[in-house]
Amino acid sequence: MEKAQENGKRMEELQDEIRSILGEIEYLREQVSTIDVMISELRSVDATLTYIKEKGEGRSVYIPLGAGISIRGKIENVNDLIMDVGAGVIIGANIDEVKEEIERKIEKLMNLRLTLLRNIEEDSRKVNKLLEEIKKVGGQVKT
Repeated sequence: MEKAQENGKRMEELQDEIRSILGEIEYLREQVSTIDVMISELRSVDATLTYIKEKGEGRSVYIPLGAGISIRGKIENVNDLIMDVGAGVIIGANIDEVKEEIERKIEKLMNLRLTLLRNIEEDSRKVNKLLEEIKKVGGQVKT
């Protein structure tokens, strides 16, 4: 009887641990999804900059102000950009500098994404090991 109680307690501990790891996996997946959105946005900006560099000078465009409102403007100099470099610091930059910064950001995000995916894989292996242990403990409860 005492062995069955120990096994029952161990089962609960294993199930709690699995729930905890599954919660962590879900959180990591959400982080990967957020990173995917950020990468997609950066790639979109990069593609827009490429287009502007090639065909934008002298063109009239609508410039978004926010809340779905835009104003018509004319691109006079495609290399007269400003870029937020963090902590509210804004610097002047040309298209090539901005594109290089975008590529650096994408590379950092891709590395972080890879780390998160590796963590998900590691956590999944932990869950599988715990499930194997649950099967063993469950088999002992029945006997």
